[in-house]
Amino acid sequence: MLGVIEPWRQGWRRHGWRYPWLLLAARRLLDRAWYLARYPDVAESGMDPLRHFVDFGLGEGREPSPHLSLSGYGWRHGRGRWQGGEALLHYWAWGRRRGLDPLPLVAGRGRNGGEGSPRLVVCAHDLGPRLFGAERSLLDVVRGLEALGAEVVVAVPNASQPHYLAELLAHCRAVKVLPYAWWQAHRPACPDSVEAFRRLLAECRAEGVYLNTLTLETPALAARALGLPVITHVRELPAHDPALCRTLGAEPASVVARVMAMSDLIVANSRCTARAFEGQGTAVKVVANTLDMEAWTALAPPGPTDGRPLRVGMLGSLVAKKGLADFAAMAAALSTRGLEVECRLYGASTPELETLLAADRSRRLVHRGYVEDPREALAELDVVVNLSRFQESFGRTVLEAMAAARPVVAYAWGALPELVGEGRTGVLVPFGDPEAAAASIAELAGHPDRLAAMGAAGRERALTHYGQAAYLDALGQAIETLFPVTRTKRLST
Repeated sequence: MLGVIEPWRQGWRRHGWRYPWLLLAARRLLDRAWYLARYPDVAESGMDPLRHFVDFGLGEGREPSPHLSLSGYGWRHGRGRWQGGEALLHYWAWGRRRGLDPLPLVAGRGRNGGEGSPRLVVCAHDLGPRLFGAERSLLDVVRGLEALGAEVVVAVPNASQPHYLAELLAHCRAVKVLPYAWWQAHRPACPDSVEAFRRLLAECRAEGVYLNTLTLETPALAARALGLPVITHVRELPAHDPALCRTLGAEPASVVARVMAMSDLIVANSRCTARAFEGQGTAVKVVANTLDMEAWTALAPPGPTDGRPLRVGMLGSLVAKKGLADFAAMAAALSTRGLEVECRLYGASTPELETLLAADRSRRLVHRGYVEDPREALAELDVVVNLSRFQESFGRTVLEAMAAARPVVAYAWGALPELVGEGRTGVLVPFGDPEAAAASIAELAGHPDRLAAMGAAGRERALTHYGQAAYLDALGQAIETLFPVTRTKRLST
């Protein structure tokens, strides 16, 4: 008897008087099989999907089915005021009877491409509570395609970031919310999700699909059903990212082979990434990442230290593969040299970080927390380091540091040597050698004029090689392999 009563007690504690109505609505609207496939952690827990959705999923922003996006419904029809349970109850009790779209399409302010301009559906890889490089790079792609004259509709898997969606809407014709998932080798694509994409492509008369990551399959299947070309913007190096391959449930070679088989064009974010996909029958073009350079170059270069410690920082996801242990070893090596150096970490707290800080008895490391805008962190730093233990396919934080006139010290592997001009904009040290990183920082600390010169050279390189003009030229050359009309648009931009 207690086994029956206890779930009701928990439900009442979480939702109060709304609990019975939420349970009724969820029974009607939850697709249990889809929910388990979409959220493997629920399947692994062995918990009943209905109970999980009501007790946890609603509060965590999880979607109930491929036919209903609660985040999208609340964003579109509740102007962002409804979330989780509120959106579910409103749709169940009122919205579905009034014909309100459970998978909303919201009109944007991006200009029409005009006659002859390609119409593309651009697909985001994910949206979470925090924005990372992939989300910012998607915005760069949408802005770039708009500047080239393309007419763009953006598909997103959820609407959990209204401010970010507002930025997308300023540069595209519309944003469509569809609860799609990443490709996984052991799980077939959801037919309902494929059909939803097929309808979207047909309704907006799309001429192609642009995937912002290699982790997507559903939009490509829909495009293939309609005979449309698929462009995959690759920002990953599967052979050097075991965590990604574990998530996808496939060996690196299988991941690459699948991407090549479903794509008509590969857009690689660096020459390093391009080499992993070249020579397999599909065209590969390099389009390096860009930034809103005007915003970054507005940051003043670091001033003289005037007796304060040199501030050295690492930004991004504070997990082991990003080189946390290497950063700590570098800080320890700097302390033995008797230098006044403050080693700062910027990013959300993680279990790996907490373990590292607990072991840092000398308090050499300073965790500054997560910053929404990386410029806030860079404004406090003199030098930026990147000591990733996996090969970076680009290194967005390195480019941000260069644009902000901060010298970079990084491992010489992956795509980082493409960005950092050794001895001119920063220093490249052998992979896995934090002592060498510490030695380089110590050398720079003793020569403030060299620090300033490297920062200025980094900013110039960022503007010249990674500014908007270079980005549009590279993106235009890539897109025109499938849509030659963009050459005219590119030359007139």
